[in-house]
Amino acid sequence: EPRVASIVSSRSNREWVVHGKGTGMVLLVDYSDIKNLKTTTIEAAPFLHDGG
Repeated sequence: EPRVASIVSSRSNREWVVHGKGTGMVLLVDYSDIKNLKTTTIEAAPFLHDGG
């Protein structure tokens, strides 16, 4: 079952970086138009956030 490990906001863009725990995916969520969110998925190590 995927869970959110972290959500971080960008200082320079209207964007959140969302890491799914154990999924191997990082999502970039563009919220410049809050009614029309755009996401970009980036592959990452599956257990990037474990242990700390």
